[in-house]
Amino acid sequence: MTLAPHASPRRRIATLIHEPDDACRWMRGINGPHRLEVPRPRDLAFRHEGTALGNVAIGIIEYATRVTIKVDDLAQSYSISLPLSGEQHIEYARQEFASDARVGAIISPHQPLHLNIGEDCRKQLVRLSREAVHHRLGQLLGRKVTAPVIFDPRMPLEGHLGDWWKTVAHLQDLLGAEGSLCDLPEVWGNFESGLITSLLYAQPHNYSGELLGRQQERPGYLDQLDAMMRESLDQPLTLEDLEKLSGVSRERLYQDFHAHFGAAPIAHFRNLRFEWVKRRLEHAGPRESVSSIAMDCGFLQLGRFSRDYQKRFGERPSQAIGRHAGQGEVIRH
Repeated sequence: MTLAPHASPRRRIATLIHEPDDACRWMRGINGPHRLEVPRPRDLAFRHEGTALGNVAIGIIEYATRVTIKVDDLAQSYSISLPLSGEQHIEYARQEFASDARVGAIISPHQPLHLNIGEDCRKQLVRLSREAVHHRLGQLLGRKVTAPVIFDPRMPLEGHLGDWWKTVAHLQDLLGAEGSLCDLPEVWGNFESGLITSLLYAQPHNYSGELLGRQQERPGYLDQLDAMMRESLDQPLTLEDLEKLSGVSRERLYQDFHAHFGAAPIAHFRNLRFEWVKRRLEHAGPRESVSSIAMDCGFLQLGRFSRDYQKRFGERPSQAIGRHAGQGEVIRH
């Protein structure tokens, strides 16, 4: 399931500030409450460039002089940073670490810490809303999240975290491009949900044990239903059918599908169908048409199919047909 589509368009971020109070006020509007200390205020040249959309803001910031940021509680945001040059030092709960191009840092709500930023530190900054992070984790756990999600502040660029930062860089490019797919609410909703989901799995936090435990303990009936769906993509399928096949209640069915597939049962089936029809279209032969492929894949209302396809993939079905024809992929469920 994606997060709620955003109602406002992309907002460009671009500022150059020389007054400490103004710089602090600016970043409070981005990340949340904090205090800024600038030992040499005359040297301050705070820059912030980037883009905000939905529940995410991605950009580049620098202060051009040594500063200290003191946080008691960011309240509504997660502030995630990775130096592109220079270094920053983080102190929290009687611990500290250095953050550079190999080690990122994340500040969570309800997590007091001090951030000492070097004068030559230029860093990538990601802001995620607390509401969106809690909402997505609740979907994955199948229950409401009540206590704050608090991440381990240290983010070494190893394994999945390295991949996560590559995703950030890719989204930053998309957000900065004119006529981007990001302007399509459902497309951006998927990007946003994926960014938050991958962070929840890649970076340790106070819910990691429960989250990873659920991932490892996926009920066997879900795998059976998923396999059945993949073999029946061209057939009609109802929620009642799934209830009968699973042998569990409708409430349990919804909870487990949201927790392990991130979507309601029929929505998951529809997602599989769209991925199948996309592959069919892209590998279509010269005698195949959009309408014949769509109907063969179970989409009988062609007008609605075309609109939904464009919302989901950012192009019309007619633009996809035959794109990869002749490449030899086996097209089946």
